Amino acid sequence: MFSLLALFAIAAVTAAAVWASRRSEAFRSIVVESSLRPVLQRARARTRFRALVSLGVSVLTFLALWTLNQFVPEFYGLPLMLAPGTAAIVALVVFSFFPPVTAESSTRRHQASLVRRRPWSYGPRWAYVLPTVAAAAVIVFAVIAGLSSTMNEDGTFRSIGFRLGNYENTTGPYPGWYYGVPLIVMTLCLLAATLLALWRISAAARPMLESLGEVDRLLRVFSARAVMKLSSGALFAYFGGVLVFAGIATMNAARIWNGTTYVAIQPARAIGIAEGVSGLAVFVLGGSILLLALVDVVKMPGLRSQADPAARGASA
Repeated sequence: MFSLLALFAIAAVTAAAVWASRRSEAFRSIVVESSLRPVLQRARARTRFRALVSLGVSVLTFLALWTLNQFVPEFYGLPLMLAPGTAAIVALVVFSFFPPVTAESSTRRHQASLVRRRPWSYGPRWAYVLPTVAAAAVIVFAVIAGLSSTMNEDGTFRSIGFRLGNYENTTGPYPGWYYGVPLIVMTLCLLAATLLALWRISAAARPMLESLGEVDRLLRVFSARAVMKLSSGALFAYFGGVLVFAGIATMNAARIWNGTTYVAIQPARAIGIAEGVSGLAVFVLGGSILLLALVDVVKMPGLRSQADPAARGASA
């Protein structure tokens, strides 16, 4: 428990450092005309409400699965393993089913654009590659771990074992097929939920007033950025967590008693150490991205009036 809290503390420090280094970013505040400020404040409030409700439902989902894990030990921790990813999926689906938030004008009229908007239209391409790479890493490693897993007495593949002569050592929990197959399904569902959320962001109609065009784009960029951080952070945190558990089990299983002393099976033990160390680093990366997504929801871009120079730097 203390080691987990330490990892989250490191992730929090990393996220704070990244966020502080980007304070000068233009997206931190949006310049608007004084006459449009009330309209945009309402749009900003709706965007925040949409994100906070999605976050709240995801927290309830996590708590429900955590409770299920406590009362049904026969699942061997599977509900707890799936809880963070399922919570992220629920957050994205709830976010998607909310009415799209745009910078609407009081006329409620909208315009069509000749440039087709796609789910990946509101952010750099590398940001959309990030969750795909993380998902591919999770799936590939889940398959490798499944192939290297050992069947338990109850018929589930959730351990790993090594043999040295007449001696054998089997250890778990290990992310074999018992954990790997649900993890692969959850990863694919998370990618689908991410695509759905991004599609909803891009598909919303644009406002009729041309002066609202740039602000409307920034609201979409904000929403897309929060979605991508949530998805990428969850996937990287999962990949890191799977690596850590696989590394611990592999290190323990690769240390076999030969009747006289303990012998380290190589390269299995070295691989286990590498998995554990790299898993910690990847978990901190994922946790940092998740915390940055939370900061984006709580600390939305402020509005400052174009006609009031003294308001420069002040947020709504």
